[in-house]
Amino acid sequence: MAENITKRNADVVFCIDGTGSMVPVIENVKEGAVRFHQDLINALVDIGSDIDSVRVRVIVFRDYEDDGKDSMVESPFFELPLDNDLFRSWLDGISASGGGDAPENGLESLYYAFKSDWNVGAKDRQVTVLFTDADALPLKSRASSPDYPEDMVDLDGLINVWNCAVQDPSIKLQKRNKRLVIFAPKGTFYEELAGMLPGSIFKAVESGRGLNDVDFNEIVKLVAASVGR
Repeated sequence: MAENITKRNADVVFCIDGTGSMVPVIENVKEGAVRFHQDLINALVDIGSDIDSVRVRVIVFRDYEDDGKDSMVESPFFELPLDNDLFRSWLDGISASGGGDAPENGLESLYYAFKSDWNVGAKDRQVTVLFTDADALPLKSRASSPDYPEDMVDLDGLINVWNCAVQDPSIKLQKRNKRLVIFAPKGTFYEELAGMLPGSIFKAVESGRGLNDVDFNEIVKLVAASVGR
């Protein structure tokens, strides 16, 4: 009788500030896209863990008041390394632009990330990683903008989604599986938010520098640590 082995999947959603100052991190993500799967596997081996499959999707956010339909650009999940070429092709269509003055609509991107079509196996991991060099606009503060989503939640609603306190079968986020890593400047609302969302890690970066001070290898190691736990 064959042994019943449970497959272990890692889903990673990158929420990336796509405004003009963020060229360095967007180019780093593009350069790391093809090797992300293998780098993650290697980092997991280093900490004595492993994974069977990796899926990645990207959400690029800007400002609904300044950027209209380009304020929130979402990819599907790409299975790596099978979809490496498709993933790289999608990223090649993204460039850092717009955004107006800081802050940006990063909290809305977290809501869309939390609502991803996650794998939900007992050993699976659901990892969201957000990158920004600016503060966050309060949820619904851009509600008067024509392209702002009508169904967007407020802060309590976002926290409830993260805490799996919403009775909505379409939301697949699970308490035992979810992880959140936030790269943002110290003193921004993101630092406060990380304290409100259990299972979160906050990493301070320099304001207005496009995360030029963040090494992509550090990102991979933090994702691996989140997946490996």
